[in-house]
Amino acid sequence: MLRNYNATVAKIMAIYGKRIRPQDYTEMMNKQNVSEVAEYLKRNTHYNELLSSIDTNTIHRGMLENLLRRSVFETYMRITGFEHISKQEFYNYKILQTEIDEILRCIRFINAKSQKLITDVPIYINHLTSFDLLELAKITDFNELLTFLKKTPYYDVLKHIHLGKDGLVDVTKCETLLRSYYIERLKSSLHFKKSDVEQFVMFLDSDIDFINIINAYRLTAFFGASDEEIERDMLPFYGKLSAAKQKEIYSAPNSEEFIKRFSKTYYGKQMIENGYDINSLEQSAQRMRYKYAKLMLKRSSSAPVSVYSFIFLLEIEVQNLISIIEGIRYGIEVNKIASLIIM
Repeated sequence: MLRNYNATVAKIMAIYGKRIRPQDYTEMMNKQNVSEVAEYLKRNTHYNELLSSIDTNTIHRGMLENLLRRSVFETYMRITGFEHISKQEFYNYKILQTEIDEILRCIRFINAKSQKLITDVPIYINHLTSFDLLELAKITDFNELLTFLKKTPYYDVLKHIHLGKDGLVDVTKCETLLRSYYIERLKSSLHFKKSDVEQFVMFLDSDIDFINIINAYRLTAFFGASDEEIERDMLPFYGKLSAAKQKEIYSAPNSEEFIKRFSKTYYGKQMIENGYDINSLEQSAQRMRYKYAKLMLKRSSSAPVSVYSFIFLLEIEVQNLISIIEGIRYGIEVNKIASLIIM
């Protein structure tokens, strides 16, 4: 018999109730420096425990950002450990995500002929990953990376990747393959009751649609990529945007036509109905992703949907805070910082 894990769902909602509010973002955007932001977080938000032993007068931007990112994973571990749901494969998805992120970072450093700083490695997760993150950080050659990954599933995902004539690894192709592997693995681990699976797949498919649209728009607007190039780099999964509909959008000759075609889709109409600026497509798509996750969390009593959507929302919250911290650090105007906040 499949358990409901109602206590986990209740715990998530209790934590979510302490989330950063719009007025908190406004207060922080008007601070003068990073220390003042850290002090506000320490005094007025659920990050008080995280920062309780930190001297906010001496904290620097990098340290605060790393603490905030780490807090997401620690919250995830508390939630999945609460009723021991981490024993089920699905609930280890965050570890899988981190492994893929670190492999991709390694490839980018290989292309840059540089080496990752050990201080950038999320060492706090190292006891849970299928390979040693510290050893991964030392790799400077793609063939060496493949050898390192030989005993992991990632080897089969990447083994047919070859260096280009310029000696560089095709990072985009690697990312498409690894993200596709992640989605397939995630879907194959959905051993829950039918209604939970249907809810989760609906949410995941819409999120993939948005990821594809955001990436396709970037390729069109900033690189003038052809529809064949765009289609090659997209995740091969489809929600409410069918393969045919996506192909129609990708073939747009420019960003203006791309937006025009997208505006006629289910998601485009939803953006317009919600009052989002469809001409700021990337930002509006991120806001729709946030809105969908928020709706799924509030409406669902399903543990897998609750865990996944809540952690997604928490990641957005941390990214909002990082946007504020970096905006203040680099003297960006308040209205510009505000435009970056996803709510």
